[in-house]
Amino acid sequence: MQMTEDRLREVTAAWGRADIEALMTFVAPDCVYSASVGPEPGETFTGKDAVRTGFLKLLAHDRDTVAEPGEIRMVGDWAVFRWGFRRAVGAGYQVVRGCDVFEFRDGLIVRKDSYRKTTP
Repeated sequence: MQMTEDRLREVTAAWGRADIEALMTFVAPDCVYSASVGPEPGETFTGKDAVRTGFLKLLAHDRDTVAEPGEIRMVGDWAVFRWGFRRAVGAGYQVVRGCDVFEFRDGLIVRKDSYRKTTP
């Protein structure tokens, strides 16, 4: 099986729903997830169980947000997904934009490296 843009859109839709069970069906056993927040900067999770923990951590971090549409660019076993969301802050909101760089093997995610930009 190969990762396709349609399958990757299923991944991003599952992320938007915070559907961890659906997300994990797309993750390889040896996946590496480098989150966009944490101490490194970011935090890295290696192996399917650790990636699950990392996904749950980031889903909790980004709760109460409104997603903005993103685009996907795929080349072979690599893809870039640009994303964004807004979060209410006081009387205004914070805009967050970012991208995920994916690597796939046999239709599964073997690496998800996330980057984000924020405004005050």
